[in-house]
Amino acid sequence: MSIYPVSETGSPADAPAVARRAPSSEFPARANSAPPGSGTLSVQEIPSRTPTPPAAETAQDEVQVQRDSESNGQIVIRYVDKSGNLILQIPSSQVLGLARALERTLSQQTKHRVANAGENTRGK
Repeated sequence: MSIYPVSETGSPADAPAVARRAPSSEFPARANSAPPGSGTLSVQEIPSRTPTPPAAETAQDEVQVQRDSESNGQIVIRYVDKSGNLILQIPSSQVLGLARALERTLSQQTKHRVANAGENTRGK
């Protein structure tokens, strides 16, 4: 349906010939199409599914979930590609190294404080 601007009002017989044109070939009518927003797809709009190769043939990346034995059992997630190369590690090796260093330092400070507290109680 086309709506053209109306310049003047009058009888339909006086209307310009342009307003009575047949639908343009620019907008061909769709066969088997559902009304817009109906939620159903016409035969032309349904996407075709391409067959996927079996799982054994496709290369898969691997996700490894481990507990870090060095730093308080923190969970480490590693994404590794099919050839074994590390794609991503969460937390990163730098963050794990920092956590380990902090744990060592805190452990040493705790041992030092316990040793000093024991000496202070013996010395009195």
